[in-house]
Amino acid sequence: MSWAVEEWKEGLSPRVLQKIHELENKVDKLKKERQQRQFQLECLEVALQEQKQKVCLHLFIIRKRNYFIVMPVKTASEQK
Repeated sequence: MSWAVEEWKEGLSPRVLQKIHELENKVDKLKKERQQRQFQLECLEVALQEQKQKVCLHLFIIRKRNYFIVMPVKTASEQK
């Protein structure tokens, strides 16, 4: 199948073939870079979600502690 893909290049000058080769290599390199950046982005998104969950948990704990701190203390006579 590769011969069919390369068929359109037949008859082109060596200079043009070299430029095509350089451009194809550049495309391959850019595709790899894009994949790496996409992976980095996904990792950062996961880390961000984990940090958000930690912050939410800490806020919940702080609010819960503050609730118990400001909650009025009932005396023994009030509990009866």
